[in-house]
Amino acid sequence: MKTSAVMKNVKITSFAAIACLFSVFCMLMCQSCNKSGVAEEGQPKATTLMVSFVNQVDSIPLLLDTLIYKNASSDYYLVSDLQYFISDIRLHRNDGLIYTSLNNNGIHYVDERIPSSRQWVINSSVPSGTFDSISFTFGISAEKNYSYRFPNPPERDMNWPDILGGGYHYMKMNLMWTKSGLSRTFPFDFHLGIGQIYRDNYIDPDSIERYVQNYFFVNLPASAFSIGEGQTRNMIITMNVNRWFSGNNDFDFAKYPNMMMQNQVAIHNACLNGKNAFTVRFTSGGK
Repeated sequence: MKTSAVMKNVKITSFAAIACLFSVFCMLMCQSCNKSGVAEEGQPKATTLMVSFVNQVDSIPLLLDTLIYKNASSDYYLVSDLQYFISDIRLHRNDGLIYTSLNNNGIHYVDERIPSSRQWVINSSVPSGTFDSISFTFGISAEKNYSYRFPNPPERDMNWPDILGGGYHYMKMNLMWTKSGLSRTFPFDFHLGIGQIYRDNYIDPDSIERYVQNYFFVNLPASAFSIGEGQTRNMIITMNVNRWFSGNNDFDFAKYPNMMMQNQVAIHNACLNGKNAFTVRFTSGGK
């Protein structure tokens, strides 16, 4: 009877050990599946925002090197290059949640001559739900805009001179312009970046008293949208080039000697106009 009881206990112990090992094996298999990208039951599916940037002049698509555009000061102009930084896109929800995209450290470079730069995929855990509005920074904020952060072109070539504050241009828009009746065109560098305040208005790097951060926030009008779990939304941000030259301050190229760098008043006035240069629309799903 004692031998039978011992054998029975051994069988029970062996069965328990096998069951325990089977349980551990199942747990390891589940962990392996989760690491390979298979979502656990009930885990939210990733959402994705596909952001496209479109540049146009009023209702006309921007065509480079084409002298067909006219601003509020009756200057005719063409755009030869258009490059700018958009950063820290923020999605604002009615419950107080603010989601900020951190893809590429939240900084994106747009270049009219590089089609691939006009697309930005934001898929770093965008929360699902309904958002009331969208905002972003035009340019790069002071804490992120430091010299030599971009080692490679084309972003590297947006550098702003260290002696003028360093970091990078917010925008380079290279133009040629003329007025009706004139037989020649004139170059103009519509460049935005860190400004300077000069001692006694003497425009010389040795007389700089302080620097001015000119990046600004854009609150996109009519930008409410919704996105569901696992859904992809296509968001198109359009910049109207002509808005940079009109609005709070109509811009006359003839007032400035071919460029805006080292002219804080001109840069500031242009940035006030630029806050109204952007709109947004969505091409998939409903608002």
